[in-house]
Amino acid sequence: MLVARPEGYKGKQYENGFSEFFIAGSFYGILSFEDGTTEEAGKKSLESFKEGLLSADIQNLSSFEHTISDLILKLNFPAHVGLAVGMLFQEALYVKTVGDGQIYFRRAATFDTLLSGDKMASGYLKQYDMAIFTTTKIQDLIGKTEDIQAFVEVAKPADILQKLHDQEYGDEDQGFTALFVEFGQAEDPTSIVPTQIAPEIPIGTSSESTFGKQPPVIVQVPGANIPISPPPVSSVVQPLQGSALSESVFSKLLGFIRTKQFTIIVAVVILALLTWSVVFGYQRREVAKIKARIQEINLDVDKKLSQAEEESFLNMDQSLILISDAKTQVSQLKKDLGNSYVDEVSQLESKIQNSESKIVKKESKDFDEFYDLTLENKDAKGTIIAKENELVAILDADQKSIYVLNVDSKALTQYTHKEVASATAIGFYNGDVFFITKEIGIYKFTSQSKVNTIVKDADVKNVVDMELYNGNIYVLDEGDDEVYKFLVTEGGYSDKRPYFGTGQTIDLSGATSIAIDSAIYISKKDSLQKYLSGVRESFSPEFPTKNVEFDQVFTDKNTEQLFVLDTKNASVYILSKEGEYQRQIQSSIFAKASAFFVYNDSIYILSQEKIYTVSLE
Repeated sequence: MLVARPEGYKGKQYENGFSEFFIAGSFYGILSFEDGTTEEAGKKSLESFKEGLLSADIQNLSSFEHTISDLILKLNFPAHVGLAVGMLFQEALYVKTVGDGQIYFRRAATFDTLLSGDKMASGYLKQYDMAIFTTTKIQDLIGKTEDIQAFVEVAKPADILQKLHDQEYGDEDQGFTALFVEFGQAEDPTSIVPTQIAPEIPIGTSSESTFGKQPPVIVQVPGANIPISPPPVSSVVQPLQGSALSESVFSKLLGFIRTKQFTIIVAVVILALLTWSVVFGYQRREVAKIKARIQEINLDVDKKLSQAEEESFLNMDQSLILISDAKTQVSQLKKDLGNSYVDEVSQLESKIQNSESKIVKKESKDFDEFYDLTLENKDAKGTIIAKENELVAILDADQKSIYVLNVDSKALTQYTHKEVASATAIGFYNGDVFFITKEIGIYKFTSQSKVNTIVKDADVKNVVDMELYNGNIYVLDEGDDEVYKFLVTEGGYSDKRPYFGTGQTIDLSGATSIAIDSAIYISKKDSLQKYLSGVRESFSPEFPTKNVEFDQVFTDKNTEQLFVLDTKNASVYILSKEGEYQRQIQSSIFAKASAFFVYNDSIYILSQEKIYTVSLE
């Protein structure tokens, strides 16, 4: 049986972050937040994370990965997280990294990076294998993979730890944490068999015979332990001849049969046999009942899932009811069986989950880091996005800047002006950057540091979003329950004009964003609306997921579909422009999104200072 021998190292803490290694049962790893938290809050997050791991029911690599992803969402870790975690499962090691997390692995003289970024893996372990759970900070401190291999060599974790303590890093090890875990066979003291030494017999003497002193023979009968001693053996046995022997044996046997002792022994044996028959017969019948129930539920679940697939095309609500009924059946079965028949119940749960994903067209996907704004400005972070073709504008009011990123080349241009600090929305058209402030009006950058006021005193109450279409400016004003138009004129732009036609009841309370492709789409927390030429269209999408929330809607004239972000459920819903639900993509990064857009078969997510991508393919 393999056991783990961990040794951890922790450098200086981040000024506004947290970094620590942990050992929790059969889980080993490190958790690091470079910023966005305090040491005290980081410790609380780590303790909650450990409790979640220890209480999880992990049976395979998939449940291991889902447990960690669910905990990251539940505990709302900061976006800039570094996580490397492993689990010793029987003779195998499950591992996963997130963000800046890294895992290195040593087997004999072989050493290499095992995982980096948002990935997972598993494999069987061998004697003296060693895993290193850390973050990318190890490369700043020690160097590349070959440098780390030379530093680690074939030393034990305790010796590696001593080497780290012997170095004088100063402030270089700020935020560096590593856990060195070596795996080996457990030492079992019961496996040592003491040597049996016979007593010495002096020459010239004879040893006493032990035959007649053998211990009692124990006959095992259910319900009774009856010691039966063999007859004593005398040193001299007188031979008996012919019928005398037969008569002696028969008379003794007949006499014993007639005794009360024999009757008791026979009664005990019969009682034990009856007890065994009753007990084990009952157990066999109970096992047969449970297996019959599992088989019955299995058939019923198959029937419900088959009906759900047939209904899903025309009646999604009925399809989801059937899936819910199947889940309830299996949930009750799991509760009744407790820790028994775990594999059978897991197969039923997996069957329902796969069918549900197929019916509601739900996919779970990983994400990749695409761009880090701090490469250009260490204090940069984004909140709002405006997109035109391959260019995307990102608002950073704190830095009084709007960054324009070319998604194809990753070239970044920074536009800075003091008025940007008051910007509530931004727009983009023909490469020109626009923004609006409640106090003054609408501006356009004429260079990277100069602006023109193109609309003075826009007279708006609560601007939520703005878009530019064919050069005209559309401003979503939740406070006035209106979308205002500012049309292009020879002298610049017209005064504001209401977009909605008369005679309509418009309620934009809770509005979150606007998108235009000739029609106007408006997302509210609880609904989606579509307008054409100022008149509301018949547009009521139906979603297979309950409690849907709409944080942002995205489309444009070059995009064939409608994309809706739901941070609460960590999902992006994909619809046709007529409102027909097509599919749903889930990824943990969606829960941390402040804005998003779609370009070239990928969803781009803005979260603080970083942009991430999730593939649509």
